[in-house]
Amino acid sequence: MNKRLVNISIHLVVWFVLLSLPGFFRPAGPPKYGEHGFGIIDDIFVTHRLVNAVFLVILFYTNCYLVIPKFYLAKRYALLLLYIIGTIVAFVSINYVVMNFGFARKAPESLFRFLGPSHNLLLFIIVYVFSFALSLYNQWIKVKEEKLHTEILFLRAQINPHFLFNTLNSIYSLAITKSDKTAAAVVKLSGLMRYSITESDKPLVPLSSELDYINNYIELQKMRLSEKVKLNYIIKGHSTGVTIAPFLLIPFIENAFKYGVNAEEDSDIHILISISDTEISLDVINNKVYVQKSAEDNTGLGISNTKQRLKLLYPGKHQLVITDNDDKFNIHLKVIFN
Repeated sequence: MNKRLVNISIHLVVWFVLLSLPGFFRPAGPPKYGEHGFGIIDDIFVTHRLVNAVFLVILFYTNCYLVIPKFYLAKRYALLLLYIIGTIVAFVSINYVVMNFGFARKAPESLFRFLGPSHNLLLFIIVYVFSFALSLYNQWIKVKEEKLHTEILFLRAQINPHFLFNTLNSIYSLAITKSDKTAAAVVKLSGLMRYSITESDKPLVPLSSELDYINNYIELQKMRLSEKVKLNYIIKGHSTGVTIAPFLLIPFIENAFKYGVNAEEDSDIHILISISDTEISLDVINNKVYVQKSAEDNTGLGISNTKQRLKLLYPGKHQLVITDNDDKFNIHLKVIFN
């Protein structure tokens, strides 16, 4: 609501300044053509100025929100040309009628005089130029937002099946060993997928919900971890009142379990999430162990797509540092909320 009031106020101010321009350039001297004062505001309310003002306001918003989208952007140039000719005829006709019959004159004004240099003609041209500019700018913003939304949905569509594939592998390993934890793992997975379905179409979710999702994921992974895996998972700070884009942290945590766990090697995974009122940081450190990789695993969809989402959703408000050493893989992510 406040944004709408600001936009209305800006439009009113711009129109006042625009319609006041003739008053700034009016020659000094006694009032003419029925003028009643010398002030800029008085000049706006001169009959022919007032009639032109109403015409120009209607012309501007008709151009911006109806004619340009329906004719110019739709490439209906013949109709656009007819419309432009019609508005020019209307402009000249209105001024001819007002100037000849709205004031007492000794001799009528020539019809072609209104196509010559005049303040009203200048305002007419300005309105045409700016209505086109604003309409094209609004269209550019709309296309940009639609592209952003489409790219985000596409990236999410890649991330979620990738996560499901890895999680099903975890449950499969439990089922192969006939572990009693298999049923509990399926229940946790159903909870994760329920969250994925209900929250994936939202631009922002409560950070507390996202952390619950991560907690459930880690609990699910712990069911298949051996004693050789040392997991250190810490959350610092409070998530109350904080929101974040969904599924922004999980790919980095998922990566640690995917490439940092081997049943025959000692593995260390350290996950630290620090939260403040203005930002959240994620640090993930894992040993690099031998993991048999398929062609799909080598694509690295999770992290590469998350990098793109960070660029789209938090431009200039995030920092991602990935350190790939011989024996360790470190990730530091910081996202600024405000």
